[in-house]
Amino acid sequence: MDPMLSNLLYDHPELYEEVYPDTETDIPGMCRRLFAEHGAPAPGTLLDIGCGTGRHLEYFTGAGYACVGVDCQDAMVGYARGRRPHLDFRVGDMRTLRLGRTFAAVTCLGWALSNIHSNADLHRAMETYAAHSGPGTLLFLHVPNAIATPEGHAFQQRFSIDTPAFRATAEADYRLDRRNQLLVRTRDWLIPGRAPMRDHVRFRLLFPKELEGYLTAHGFTVLAMYDNTAAAASELAGAALYVLARFGGAAPAAHP
Repeated sequence: MDPMLSNLLYDHPELYEEVYPDTETDIPGMCRRLFAEHGAPAPGTLLDIGCGTGRHLEYFTGAGYACVGVDCQDAMVGYARGRRPHLDFRVGDMRTLRLGRTFAAVTCLGWALSNIHSNADLHRAMETYAAHSGPGTLLFLHVPNAIATPEGHAFQQRFSIDTPAFRATAEADYRLDRRNQLLVRTRDWLIPGRAPMRDHVRFRLLFPKELEGYLTAHGFTVLAMYDNTAAAASELAGAALYVLARFGGAAPAAHP
């Protein structure tokens, strides 16, 4: 989606889970608790947009949901299908995806939405969420928090991979593209026996009320917004936003 995107972990998805370890008590566990509290408990249907390696989809399936996972990265989907062949993975772009069905719950985790940069494309992503939602569908979004620490100091600075087959460390530098409301991360990898490698990712930053405005324009009502996976009330000063919304069944508004 971003022509400037280069990411070692997208090219080598087998390393992704080494760099970003996760447990069932983290983000998917939070989703499961909130879905149960707000009317979409398992068993039910769930669509994960930006599913990556399928780790979260595996958790949701184990929790009793009938799941479909979609990602725009061919390498990610290929790896997910090989590692988790019992799950349903598709290649698709969240701006244009249309599966022709609705789900009880829709998730978009791992800052996947933040790879969408323009306002028009954000509206298209919201249209995709709405197209796969029926009245009462719950949507859960996980995005960087624009009002946390604007220079990126709250975000991960050091990365490491230590497996029998591959070792590497990286330092990340963050800067703001204020005009375009982007957090730009440059990450320099040191890999024994190889030349240094640099990857480059840009994340769209959304403020809480701004994100709520996009959701409202497409028929969603925000039920809760947190900056922590314990779903504890706070001043939203944390590095990420965890947003739960419900689709009301209204036809999405037209946007450019």
